[in-house]
Formats: sequence, C-alpha cells, structure tokens
Amino acid sequence: MASRAQLSQARSRARREALLAAAIELFAEGGTRAVTHRAVAARAGLPPATTTYYFASIDDLVRETLAEHIAGWVATLTALTDVEIDPGVDLTTASDIVSTVFAARSPEVAGTQLAIFLAACRDPALQDAAAGALATLEDLTARVLARAGLTPTGTGAGAAPARELAAQVVALIAGVAVRRQSAQYDDATEARLLVSAIRHLVAGHLLEPAVVDAALAGERR
Repeated sequence: MASRAQLSQARSRARREALLAAAIELFAEGGTRAVTHRAVAARAGLPPATTTYYFASIDDLVRETLAEHIAGWVATLTALTDVEIDPGVDLTTASDIVSTVFAARSPEVAGTQLAIFLAACRDPALQDAAAGALATLEDLTARVLARAGLTPTGTGAGAAPARELAAQVVALIAGVAVRRQSAQYDDATEARLLVSAIRHLVAGHLLEPAVVDAALAGERR
C-alpha cells in the first residue's frame, strides 16, 4: 500500500502534468499571450493559485511546457529509428504513404508543432533543446535514407555527405509543413510534390557534382 507521502507526491506530479498539458493547449490556441496563470489553472481544472505554487513565473511555465513538448517529440523520433524501410518502395507508393501521414497529421497539428519549435528557437534557454530535436530528425532521416539504399556514395572532392543530404530533406519537409498552413494544395498533391522533390534531391546527391553541373550547363544552352 502506498504511503501518504507517496500519494502526495503522485498527486503533485499529476497536478504539475495537468498544468503543462493545459499550457500547451492554450499555446496552440493563442500563442504565449494565451498562457496566463489564471487561464492555465482554469483549463487544468485547478485553483487559480496552483500555477504559482509550481512555477515561479509565467515565463518559467511556458519555457518548461515547450521543453517538455520538445523532449516528447525527440523520444518519438528516436523510437522511429527502428522502423524497417522497404528499399523497393516506388514514387507512387511513397506518395500514398506520405498522404496517409498527412491525413493523420492535420495542417493544424503541423502548425502547432512549428509554432512550438519556433518559440523554442527564440528562447536562449531552449535553443539547444530545439537544435537537438532538429539534429535528431536529421539523424532519423539519414538512417531512413541509408536503409532505403539511398546514401550518397560519390567519391569526388565535391561529393556531398549523407548528413548534408538528410539536412536538405528535412528542410524540404519543413517547407511543406509551412505551405500546408495555406491550404494551397490538397494533401495528395502535397505528398506527391514532397516525394518528387526528395527523389530529385537524392538523385542529385547520388551523382558526382561534375555530372550534375554538366547537365545543368547543357539545359542552359
């Protein structure tokens, strides 16, 4: 049987987690301005003074909320590194897979993630955490590319390393996340455009730079 102290600690952790969950919901709805002591406590269903008991200031609450969310994101990305990738996946199949991901991850959700990440980048105390999350995503992308047999093997002096390719793929994904906020294209079109862009990017990296330069020079003539 749990002791009174253990029950008290468990209740305290639950309250703190409820406050963090409420804060991230409010942040998603209205940014940092929506995260106030009173609003967070009300959303969590707790007395108004509860937030000041657990957090010295509203800035501390926002900072810890963003840090917790980023930590959860990193844990999810890390778990994804164990996913098996079929090297035989073609462009059409890949587009269908991405469309399924988009369907499960609405533009609103993607927008919230972007807002959280940007807010963390602007906070000096959270910049390292944000950079670490981005590095984890690039690591995951590099592993996915390697498992799919798409790791660059060029040996020329200008051959781009696999990590550079992963960073550029992540930039493409981030760009699509921004564009989805405008609803310019439907999810099927966004998926097709993203997969096609990644395909062309990977192809360019798999070739020697001199080959790519010669092809581009030929197109300009």
